[in-house]
Amino acid sequence: MIRDDREVLTGRVSAMDYRRLVARMYGFHAAIERALAATRQLAAVLPDAGLRNHKAALLAHDLLALGVEPRELIQLPRMPFAGTLTLPEALGWQYVVESLTLNGKQLVRHLARQLPAEVQRAAAYFGCYGDEVAERFRGLCQALDAFEASERDVDRIIATARDGFLQLRAWTDPVALPRPSRIHA
Repeated sequence: MIRDDREVLTGRVSAMDYRRLVARMYGFHAAIERALAATRQLAAVLPDAGLRNHKAALLAHDLLALGVEPRELIQLPRMPFAGTLTLPEALGWQYVVESLTLNGKQLVRHLARQLPAEVQRAAAYFGCYGDEVAERFRGLCQALDAFEASERDVDRIIATARDGFLQLRAWTDPVALPRPSRIHA
C-alpha cells in the first residue's frame, strides 16, 4: 500500500494502489471544487477559475475507466470540508489545487512503466493541462500577486494554503485520519 506521495513517485505501485489514489484525489477535489464554485468573487481575481476547477470530473472519468461503477462513484467518500469560503480562503485553496498539477507528467511517466494499461486509459486528471502546466501555475501566481489584498488577507491566503496541504496529506495518507478544516469563513 502507498504510504505517501514520495512512494507514488519512487516506489512500486499496484493497480489497486493507483485506483485508491485516484479515488482519494476524487474525494478531495469533489469537496473543494464545490466550495470554490460557490465563491463567486474568485472569478474576479482568477477569470478562468471555472475552467481550472473541473478536476473532479476528470478523476471521475479515470475511476470509471479503472472499473468503478457509476453507483460506486457516487458513494465514494469526500474529504470533510467546512462550509463556505471567503475570497482569501478560496485563493489559498486554489493554490493547493493548482500545485497538485505540477508533478503530473513526472507521475504519469513513472506510473506508465508499472501500469501501462491503467495509465493509458485512466490518466486524464494527471495530464489535465498537458504541456501548459507551468504556464497555468504561473498564471495563478500572477493573479495572486496582482490581487489587492490587505496584510490580513495575505495572511489568510497563506494560512489556508498551509492548512489545505495538511488536510490533503491527511486525506490521501491511508494511515492518517482526515480532519475537518480549521479555517472557517
